[in-house]
Amino acid sequence: MSHPYYPTALLLPGYVPPAIPFQQVLAYFFSACGVLFGLTWLLTGRYKHLRRAERIIASWFAMTGMVHFIIEGYVVLHPNFFKDATGGVLPEIWREYTQADSRYATRDSFVISMEAVTAFIEGPACFVTVWAILQRKPWAYTLQILISCGQIYGDILYFGTTILEGLIHSRPEFLYFWFYFVIVNAIWIVIPSYVILRAARSISSAVAFQQRSLSKQL
Repeated sequence: MSHPYYPTALLLPGYVPPAIPFQQVLAYFFSACGVLFGLTWLLTGRYKHLRRAERIIASWFAMTGMVHFIIEGYVVLHPNFFKDATGGVLPEIWREYTQADSRYATRDSFVISMEAVTAFIEGPACFVTVWAILQRKPWAYTLQILISCGQIYGDILYFGTTILEGLIHSRPEFLYFWFYFVIVNAIWIVIPSYVILRAARSISSAVAFQQRSLSKQL
């Protein structure tokens, strides 16, 4: 069975075609993200001390933690996802997305290593961040910056390595290259950048307040 991935000369013996249409795969993915974001938003509403921006950020970290730990963790642990014939949602998600980046099927050493760090370090850290935001822990801002820097750094390397290789791993259609590869991944640059700026501003304000307080005591 020939595969739909680029370069077309890739040898992927045992490839199994999708069991469900891509529209259904997208519906599963975005529905899971939306439901988790919404449930976290409802949960944060019980914490009256949280402002709207804090509730949005907590919901973002819950959602991105799920994407990292469950979805990205799956592809790290299941190298033969493209051979899976069960019709399970996770292998179907990766069989579809691999049309945007075949390096997942070929087990590119950088991509799989980067995904392992993202899934099993940043993923759990995202859930800790949600808890820290709810409990108003001062170190929540530091953790937000660390995770967000990791997300941006990983994304830049992810884009950069494939650009240096000539963008040969993605199908050229808009859906695969521009939507899956560029737009969806760019989300993990845009939103983390906002999170970093907001957290840095909060930390700077707290330090400035402390310095003013110390100055008055002298």
